[in-house]
Amino acid sequence: MSIIVTGADRYSPEKLPQLEVYVDEQVTNRTWSLDSNATLLRFYQFSPASVKPAIVAKVLIKAIMQAPNQDFKCLITLLPERLQQSDESVYKVVQLANALETSRFSDFWNAANTCRELLGSIPGFYESVRGFIAHTLVHTYGRVTKRTLADCLKLEGATLEQYLAEKCKSAGWSIVNTPAGEVVGLPKNDDNQSVVKRTQELIRFDQVAPMLKSVTVGF
Repeated sequence: MSIIVTGADRYSPEKLPQLEVYVDEQVTNRTWSLDSNATLLRFYQFSPASVKPAIVAKVLIKAIMQAPNQDFKCLITLLPERLQQSDESVYKVVQLANALETSRFSDFWNAANTCRELLGSIPGFYESVRGFIAHTLVHTYGRVTKRTLADCLKLEGATLEQYLAEKCKSAGWSIVNTPAGEVVGLPKNDDNQSVVKRTQELIRFDQVAPMLKSVTVGF
C-alpha cells in the first residue's frame, strides 16, 4: 500500500523517513507507487541536504522497470541536473534509461555491466527490462533473426531457447525456418505491419477549365 501524503504533510520532514523506508519495501515486495516516490523526490527538491543518492538510484531503477509507462520521465524532471551528474550511481541509472528509451540495447547492456551489483540488488529488474525490449521489438518488427533477438535480450543457449518457448506458448511468437536460418515471427499489430496508403487528389473545375476550353473550341 502506498503512503499517502497530502496537505501540510507534503512539507513535513517527519514524513521523509517513512517515504525512504517505503522505497526499500517496494524493492523487497516488487511493488511500485509512483505517487509516493514522486512525493519523496519533491521532498528532496526542497531539502537538498537530506538527499540520499542511494535511495534516488533505487527509485529510478524501479521507475525504469515500469516501461513502457512514462514513470521514469515523470520522476527525472524532479531531480536537479547537478544530482544527475554528480552521483555515480544516479548518473549510471540515467544513462541506462536513456539507452533503453532510444532502443540502443547494446549500449544498455554494456552500461548495465558496469553496475551489476546495484542492478542485481533490485529483484525483477532484468526480467522487466527484457519485457520492455520484447515489447519494443514486437511493435517495430514482424520478424527478427535469432541472433538479433539474442543480442537485444542478452540471452544465449538454453536460456534463450526457454525464453522463446515461453513466448511461443503465451504471446503468439513463432519460429520460422528460412534458407538463412531460423527467424522469430512476432505477432502482427498495427505498428509492425506495412500499410498501403491510398490517396485521392481532388482537382477543382477552375483548374481544368482552360484545358477543356482549348479541347472543345473547334467543335
